[in-house]
Amino acid sequence: MGDELARDEDDHDLLTFNESAIRLREEIAATEAALGESPTAERRAALEARLAALAGALERNTRLAGKNPGGTGFLNYTPPPRAAAEGEGQA
Repeated sequence: MGDELARDEDDHDLLTFNESAIRLREEIAATEAALGESPTAERRAALEARLAALAGALERNTRLAGKNPGGTGFLNYTPPPRAAAEGEGQA
């Protein structure tokens, strides 16, 4: 993708369904704007592929949010207990 779609900073936050939907819509709008600038055929194909991927992600996000309204999903994940490694916990 071109520089205009690059973001200023890395963002590794865990997002709620609503927050991720907002970001996906922002990315969709930015990609649609880039498509409106009459890009080259190669760039247009890349932008259209990106737009399709973003739209699919938004659809999945919306579907999952509807199944679990108010849910935090993986934010409540508790990993299974670790099996003690050999020699661990022995004095």
